[in-house]
Amino acid sequence: MNYLLLPDFFAMSLLVGVLLAVRQRHRDREGLRLWIGGLMLILAECAAHIIYMLRDAPLSVHRAAHAIALDSYLLAGILFVFSAVPSLREVPRRMLVVCTNSIPLLVMLAYYGMDGRKPSVYWGCIAVGALVKVNSCFRMKSWLHFGVLTILWGSIAYFVFEAQFRNAVYVGLALVYLLSAIAFYHFLPRSSRGSVAVIGGFAMWALCFAVHPWISQKHPEWTDFAREVWDMQKFIITVGLLVVMLEDQLLNSERLALHDELTGLPNRRHFDDRLHALLLHAEQERHSVSVFTLDLNGFKQVNDSLGHDAGDILLKAVAVNLGMTARPLGLVARQGGDEFSVIVAGADEMEKLHIRKLLLEAVEEPVNLGPSYAERVVRVSASIGVATFPLDAEEQGALMRLADQRMYEQKAMRDSLRRSRASSERAAVQLRSQSA
Repeated sequence: MNYLLLPDFFAMSLLVGVLLAVRQRHRDREGLRLWIGGLMLILAECAAHIIYMLRDAPLSVHRAAHAIALDSYLLAGILFVFSAVPSLREVPRRMLVVCTNSIPLLVMLAYYGMDGRKPSVYWGCIAVGALVKVNSCFRMKSWLHFGVLTILWGSIAYFVFEAQFRNAVYVGLALVYLLSAIAFYHFLPRSSRGSVAVIGGFAMWALCFAVHPWISQKHPEWTDFAREVWDMQKFIITVGLLVVMLEDQLLNSERLALHDELTGLPNRRHFDDRLHALLLHAEQERHSVSVFTLDLNGFKQVNDSLGHDAGDILLKAVAVNLGMTARPLGLVARQGGDEFSVIVAGADEMEKLHIRKLLLEAVEEPVNLGPSYAERVVRVSASIGVATFPLDAEEQGALMRLADQRMYEQKAMRDSLRRSRASSERAAVQLRSQSA
């Protein structure tokens, strides 16, 4: 037994364990599950390779381990492509087509691993692969898919025709891993440093598969060096993925620090920072900045009567409506609870009245709570306070307090009018009953 292979196996197991531990925090969990599945298959290849290197193992065990190793590489490469390309895994029909195309190649790799060398078996796999290719390309109507499969099976057919079965097998693996490199190049964020490791690792892995037959036949003295380069790629790729995940989590944490988790709107911190910057710019350029503070009327009744889930649905719908209305004008943020704020720069009095009207219409848009609430439609209104720099206040805190004060004054006036109207209605009812 080659004990030098054990450290690689345990190191790879540790890295996969780390990925399993942090997978819940990654946004693309489905893609990460497929990636981990691919790495688990690479682990299976490592275990099969250890068995393959046993000197005293029976020939049947040796052949089975070789077949498992080759098929594990192929299945891992397919999972890596799925993990990189969201559109493939989001359409079950496409996943089925890709998996169906891989079956003839899987059979050919297993046959080669079992030391099978009959050309008829290889030609049979090529024929089935070609038929499946034509059928799948007709169904998917994709020239890219047609081109990739044509290159794959065309290359394999050339080497089988030359009776170079090892080249036929390894060129198939090389093309699959080159496709993985291209897929990750297009779908991983270009700004990520981990992307370079992932893309470069897959490209180097593809090169290792491509040159393996040439090194084995022409330069056996380079075999040990080539094996070390080959084994190195799985660690480079896994570490690269960890870096990509870390950077993604940092960006997500920054986003959550500046945005409201429920509605996705900027939060109070983001709002305050933006308002501060706009006030400094307005002071230099001598133009105005207006702050609109909104508080929902009727939200508490919805929350109390239908529950917090219904309240959350309502808040998200109001946030979407406000965002669509106010985002072209300025920044809209959720301050907390059922309170929102909007910043608009350079608006005159007529424009502020128009903006106020637009905001009220956005809030008052009817909201369907969905099937969980029997498609019940609810509607709320808003009380709005407006304060303008430098007309009303020249300091940020004073500007916000004045907008809040005006909003609460309008809310109190609305409540007073509502109570007065209700009292008048009760008095009218009592008067009619006494007259009767």
